[in-house]
Amino acid sequence: MKNYYSESKAECSEIAASACTTILVGNQVTVDGSFIIARNEDHEAINAKRFNFHPAEDAQLSDFHSIGAMGNDFTYPAAKNALQYTSNSDFDTEGTSFGAAGFNSAGVGITATETIFNNAQVLAIDPYVTKTGIGEDAIVNVILPRVRSAKEGVALLGHIIETQGTAEGFGVAFMDKEGIWYLETGSGHHWMAAKIPTDKYFVSANQGRLVDYIANHPDFMVSEGLVEFAQKHHLPSAENSDSFNFHRAYSQDVEHDKTYNYPRVWTLQHMYSDGLKTEIDQGESFPVYLTPKNKLSVYDVMQGLRNHYQATEHDPYSHSNPNDPYRPISVFRTEHSHVLQLRPELPIAIGEIQYIAYGMTALSVYLPFYQGMTSVPEALTLGDNKADSYSAYWKFRKLQTLAMMDWNQFSPIVQQAYHDFEQQTAHKQKLMEAEYIALYTTHPEQAVALINAFEHEVVALALALTEELTNELFTRLTVNVDKLYNFSGA
Repeated sequence: MKNYYSESKAECSEIAASACTTILVGNQVTVDGSFIIARNEDHEAINAKRFNFHPAEDAQLSDFHSIGAMGNDFTYPAAKNALQYTSNSDFDTEGTSFGAAGFNSAGVGITATETIFNNAQVLAIDPYVTKTGIGEDAIVNVILPRVRSAKEGVALLGHIIETQGTAEGFGVAFMDKEGIWYLETGSGHHWMAAKIPTDKYFVSANQGRLVDYIANHPDFMVSEGLVEFAQKHHLPSAENSDSFNFHRAYSQDVEHDKTYNYPRVWTLQHMYSDGLKTEIDQGESFPVYLTPKNKLSVYDVMQGLRNHYQATEHDPYSHSNPNDPYRPISVFRTEHSHVLQLRPELPIAIGEIQYIAYGMTALSVYLPFYQGMTSVPEALTLGDNKADSYSAYWKFRKLQTLAMMDWNQFSPIVQQAYHDFEQQTAHKQKLMEAEYIALYTTHPEQAVALINAFEHEVVALALALTEELTNELFTRLTVNVDKLYNFSGA
């Protein structure tokens, strides 16, 4: 995520400090038959995220233009009959760019993007179109207002990549009631997408993970001439067109992956599945899709996104070792994390939920936001790159900063309180959803009002709890400082 549209190797290594982790789960291996797509958006701790509600429009007023600190010159025509959708934007984009994730009123969900790096050989032939190609900042805000299915979203993004180019390497997940699709770039104008098997899960950590492409198979979509391009330019494994190895031809495995990317994928796969024989530094041997040992819940996915190698020597927080070579899944610079859940058997308004945790996942709380919400709590729409006392982002971030001052003493306090809050909120969700089901066909306006009231209450309670925890940690820190500087005889 948040690539700076750079093509130089030196700058790419610097970009790698800003990165994400993605988890996708098919509905046959979830506890409630839901589809799940989830991602940590990792970039910069002081970059406040804002929740945006975009109403339906007969015609958008203006074309899309990349804006914000990391935009380029990519543009796209204004949408006609634009669908209602939500997004989670950077503070400096006025809600029109860097949408990150959301659902639209047709029931399509997107998370964009997982930063990946295509190999030097292919980029020398077909480089990224850094000046005018589509990048992460545009995807949610261009795609969600327009598409009515996940497959349509793949096709539209793929068309843009082929015709206008991509400004960077990325992976994007699309979801609807029919399933999950995942698209990865291959080069400046090539891409591949695969439908995630409904009986498997998939994880990615800043590296291309798609491998086999089977031509003329309904579960695959690719750029025109993908295999022929690889064969023409003698890319690795390009000779076998029956089951083409997309990863070997277009992606990369480099030394940096062994500590930055492989450990995250390995940890999640071993966390969710039993009996794996893979070695942590042998990423090329990792399976693409796996069956979990137990069916996964939304909470299981959240816990995966909170992982920091706890109870191992590589936990940088409990050991106060910021220089540990293994990059954890949960990092302080996470701007926000989201878990998008789609339950096909329920009305869209309550069947699609975006759980959001602001800031560092290991020290944050996931709050549920229903697709049917039309009134966004004000605190979620505020905040910039300077600490304040009113935005939700900075209330969570202040608590996390205090907790990091003494991880071993303070993190258990925060984690237990937020765990209890999530459990209580889950119970309230069940009650609200049952009430919604009884209302929505005969009293649709009351049903919408019910969702809005629920959202405002949950956010208010979460912020109140966060303030209580902040005060508790501040008190404990004050006592610690007082003991440290309590000069004898003073």
